[in-house]
Amino acid sequence: MKHSFFSRFLLSCAAFGLAASLHAVPALIGNAGLNGQSLDADGIKAVLLGKKITVGDARVVIVIAKESATQDAFLQSHVGMTTSQFQNHWRRLFMTGGGSAPKIVETEAEACKLVAETAGAVTVADSASAGSLVILAK
Repeated sequence: MKHSFFSRFLLSCAAFGLAASLHAVPALIGNAGLNGQSLDADGIKAVLLGKKITVGDARVVIVIAKESATQDAFLQSHVGMTTSQFQNHWRRLFMTGGGSAPKIVETEAEACKLVAETAGAVTVADSASAGSLVILAK
């Protein structure tokens, strides 16, 4: 009986974890003003690395969280960098006059809030947390 309960408990935990991981899809999320815009793989990389400074008619403002597993996964798969490497890339660009550094906030939720308030802003977050924001790419 004890073994059976423990086995069911572990199975339930695993199922819950699987369901949560299936729901968490990293995405490039933008301000509602970017509605109707989408980016392909090259466009994502160009925007995030500062080579493309506009999406549609809006000037891009990049917002990133200090630490986010979702953000790390997205940056690794689309840009080939960790969040730390991404921040270092932007520090170099900023110091050489090659662009405006991303706005850095503590959490993914704060990033989404700032994106909602800032025209042209984009962030990387879980697509489920997009709410009224626009999903530009997954």
